[in-house]
Amino acid sequence: MSFISQNKTSIRRGFLIATGFIAGSLFLTSCLDDVESPELPPAAYVSIFQGSTDAPAMDIFANQNRVNQNPVQYTNVLPYSAYYTGNRDFRFSAFNSATSLLEKKFELKADSVYSVFISDKTEGIDAILVKDVWEDPTEEKAQLRFVHLSPDAEKVYLEISGITTPLVNDSNFKSVSDFKELNPGNVTLKVKSSETGETLIQSGTLELKGNRVYSLILRGLEAETTGDKKLDIQLITNFINY
Repeated sequence: MSFISQNKTSIRRGFLIATGFIAGSLFLTSCLDDVESPELPPAAYVSIFQGSTDAPAMDIFANQNRVNQNPVQYTNVLPYSAYYTGNRDFRFSAFNSATSLLEKKFELKADSVYSVFISDKTEGIDAILVKDVWEDPTEEKAQLRFVHLSPDAEKVYLEISGITTPLVNDSNFKSVSDFKELNPGNVTLKVKSSETGETLIQSGTLELKGNRVYSLILRGLEAETTGDKKLDIQLITNFINY
């Protein structure tokens, strides 16, 4: 059974734990056990990752509603939050600026889960909407997908220690793989060039835990050898089945 096919109650329970706003409007909850919670309007759930290497700190808007409280910096993640459904105009601008860096329209469907990945350098900045579909997390398995956000890195593949074949093959810039099931435990991750087989970046030892869904993001610039913009990988947790 896929996560996206779960009933509305379980989806909302999972994503209203952390934040709980619909495009800037806070949900109000009561601590009184005898007060019945109001019926919530239809919502989609969206996470945003800022992967544009040289973009300024950002404000992000869905229609006219700002969705961030603090400036969104490179490598920052806005966790899943609830948004009104339908066609939504997303605007990405420099913090406290009225001038847009990028405007895109995305269709959000009720009880669906999405990630938005901001990518490329400022002059070609883009935002990619991906529908997130994973299997029900279990203690016996972790789930991982690969996101290629490095604009100057070639086509790559992902190797994981303990597995004889690549987890992901031939990943191009702006591509997002499906979630793949893995045995939990300590692993080393290698991103290699599909053309030469050269290792472009390698992680240290990482612990992947059961009941969790992860994204591994290739970000930064291959041309940079030092500093925050150099090629790197970042592991983020999409979901934990408590």
